[in-house]
Amino acid sequence: MHQGKLMSLYVSALVLAFTLLGGCATMRVHSDPNLTPGPYVGTKQAVSKTRQYWYEYDYYGQVAMAALDVPLSLVADTLLLPYDVYQNRP
Repeated sequence: MHQGKLMSLYVSALVLAFTLLGGCATMRVHSDPNLTPGPYVGTKQAVSKTRQYWYEYDYYGQVAMAALDVPLSLVADTLLLPYDVYQNRP
């Protein structure tokens, strides 16, 4: 049983490391003054980056790290949706 907990901790640390290394497209969009935040712009950027890495494959794991950013950006964009709608109102 101890071995299962250790493996679970190892997998969790690995997922966290990939998340931090991949970066979050939503945070990039909201922190860059040159980009205009809007509803789900971070998710769109994450999908676009994943497609780019898929076609311009450079190193092992690059596509996986970019693809991991898509659901995380989706969650972050959903949490920031009221703010984005408020900012983009006429």
